[in-house]
Amino acid sequence: MSPQPPHIPRANERGVLQKVSLTRGLPLEKLYPAGKVLIANMVVKGWIKKQPDGRTYCRTAAGDEALKAIIPVK
Repeated sequence: MSPQPPHIPRANERGVLQKVSLTRGLPLEKLYPAGKVLIANMVVKGWIKKQPDGRTYCRTAAGDEALKAIIPVK
């Protein structure tokens, strides 16, 4: 099986993107089962960002596009 393209979120990443919105932030504990490493990787990808309050995360425009990406059928 070939690896999934990096611009398409995996199931656990998609779950986080579905929970967070573009405006209303959620704290890490509300993003369970996603852990700190997954959240950090999603921040690096630019799909989510930490809010100014320092404890909540929101989806970015890039995350919105990733959520809309068509999942290829193999």
